[in-house]
Amino acid sequence: MKNNRLQAGCHFASNLAIMHGMTGFPDAARTAAIDESEVIGAVEALVSQPSVSGAEDAISRWAADALRGLGLDVVEQEVLAGRRNVIATLDSGRPGPVLLFNGHLDTLPVPDGGTADPYTPRRIGDRLFGAEINNMKAAVGAMIGCMAALARDTDGLGGRVVLSAVIGECDALGLGTTHMLGQGVTADAAINGEPTDLNLLTAHAGVTQLRLRVSGVSAHICQRSAGRNAIDGLVATLGALDEGVLRFEPHDEFPGLPTLNVGSIAGGGVPSMLAAQAEALIDVRTVPGMTPGGVKADIERAIEGVETGTVAVELLQPPAFCQQYPYRVAHDEPIVRTVAAVHQAVCGAAPHIGPLIPQVFFGTDASHLLRAGIPTVIYGPGKVDDINQPDESIAVADFLTAAKVYYLSALAVCGAD
Repeated sequence: MKNNRLQAGCHFASNLAIMHGMTGFPDAARTAAIDESEVIGAVEALVSQPSVSGAEDAISRWAADALRGLGLDVVEQEVLAGRRNVIATLDSGRPGPVLLFNGHLDTLPVPDGGTADPYTPRRIGDRLFGAEINNMKAAVGAMIGCMAALARDTDGLGGRVVLSAVIGECDALGLGTTHMLGQGVTADAAINGEPTDLNLLTAHAGVTQLRLRVSGVSAHICQRSAGRNAIDGLVATLGALDEGVLRFEPHDEFPGLPTLNVGSIAGGGVPSMLAAQAEALIDVRTVPGMTPGGVKADIERAIEGVETGTVAVELLQPPAFCQQYPYRVAHDEPIVRTVAAVHQAVCGAAPHIGPLIPQVFFGTDASHLLRAGIPTVIYGPGKVDDINQPDESIAVADFLTAAKVYYLSALAVCGAD
């Protein structure tokens, strides 16, 4: 296996050497292979499927059927009951690298306030409207359109191109992708399609989430001295926590980080009783050098000596949450250089490469891919300000451009010798 990966890596490097020379790099004119109506149709079909995290069954079935219809080898991975990844592979039958496209099928809940059915896609002028189209159904549709174009003509390909359409990113921040990696899916390089407005995102925060639980002694207010209110203990504990308790080295590519946020508190039952239990959920966005275990130790150290009663700090675990390390890929990594060069060929201007605001605060599946040893760049259509909005929309030209960049990037990475 190591020899095969090494051989594929050499092939990849050879392709890049050709690309940065004058011959062999796929000409932008080859994007004519992308059927724009096919891409738009795929995006519209994805939008029409409600797929809030935990309810991805229908969209997974649609994606699996659509990708099989392209002649791809499709594996459906059941991550949890009714929640399935769809892994589609185009195998050229020739030696070469493996390029992985990665996008999530699940979405956040659709906000109220829209003026039309969010699951009925509609075109108005140069924009396509539909639920969660920016995050990230437009990107997944562009990837499907790319795979369709590649499948129509494999003569110029070596190696394999894989599309991983996964579940559980919006709720667990990586449940589908970590499952996929655990099942042995790997690649020489990957492109993740989170919304970057067609720029190259090369760094974002890690995300550590914890539960802080305080135990008290329940008693009626008339017997207050016999009890201990867990809510009082929780308030005192949280008063000791802010970003100042975190140990870290500042990093230029992670401005404004780390952060610590208490996002949820719960406890007690009725107002006349002292609460036996109270808990808070805490989100910490981290920089390189910080780990989930280190964050947990920082919080435990900060609350030592606080009069709270019994306190337990625990890291959230799958399937509730997948702890995520900071993501940072080098600007000269071959897959970064490839996508940047292709974007410039297609669009006529160089994209931004590096951290983006506010995306540097995000978590994405790219973190899990990179930690598994797969060099990954994040590049996708969609603007952050448009995510999860009533009457959400995206410029059609943007996701068509993404499809073309994905297609030429696949040819650059997996072009046959």
